[in-house]
Amino acid sequence: MPKKTSVKVYIRYDENKIVGFGRALSDGIFNAAIYDVVIEDIYQNKGIGQQIINDLLAQFKDISCVHLVATTGNEEFYHKVEFSKMKTGMARYLNPALTKEYLE
Repeated sequence: MPKKTSVKVYIRYDENKIVGFGRALSDGIFNAAIYDVVIEDIYQNKGIGQQIINDLLAQFKDISCVHLVATTGNEEFYHKVEFSKMKTGMARYLNPALTKEYLE
């Protein structure tokens, strides 16, 4: 049975200006990962991030496991949209500054 992999990108505009975006990747069967939900500073706390997350999750409503890769400091927002910390998440960064910020 062929897999139906998918890449999703959602962009939000204010007139012709990009003010937020989110992207995700899925194998179409079991796993999906949301990356880079970014909202321009002056547009934060206006529901744009929530809308992007909801749009992405709607595309993956039948996917058993949706992972999230997020920047530090936004944990409260992601808890509000029903994400929880993982016990087994791991990463590798080549940039020492990112290693210090994101890894234990």
